[in-house]
Amino acid sequence: MTADQRRFRDQRLTAWHFAAGEVLVRCPRCAECARVVVVPGADADLCEARRLVCGRCGYARGQRGRARHGPAPSRTVCDPYLREPLWLQGDCGGNVLWAYNEAHLDYLEAFVSARLREKVVVGEGEWRRRMTMVAKLPVWLKAAKNRDRVLRDIERLRATLQPCP
Repeated sequence: MTADQRRFRDQRLTAWHFAAGEVLVRCPRCAECARVVVVPGADADLCEARRLVCGRCGYARGQRGRARHGPAPSRTVCDPYLREPLWLQGDCGGNVLWAYNEAHLDYLEAFVSARLREKVVVGEGEWRRRMTMVAKLPVWLKAAKNRDRVLRDIERLRATLQPCP
């Protein structure tokens, strides 16, 4: 592991940054990996229309209404648009580890694997974003004692990306 791999510098991203593009979900028809994508012709804005498409069974469904903030009513983590269960989620020592897509999983892996985690200091006059995703991560995910378990579970989730068409 090089010095750069042991260092993580917070890029001041929020979870919504990763949800703005493609979100991987479990297809309600075949239970395989499907994608929630921006409807062609719409901007990749959080409030734009989304569509669930499954490359396996051909299932497709559009979004009704706007994205919903806040957790789903159960322990299963769902996408904020169509409220389908996320594809990238699983148990991690009694907690739920989840990611919207591969880029989100990469960002979590970079954070967890880093031995040095740096916050970015906002300079005078710079735009200030609300709390970053890293600042909101649960304590169990940030704890060094859980690093190996979390990294193993991230790799397990990454392995499920293979069948995603």
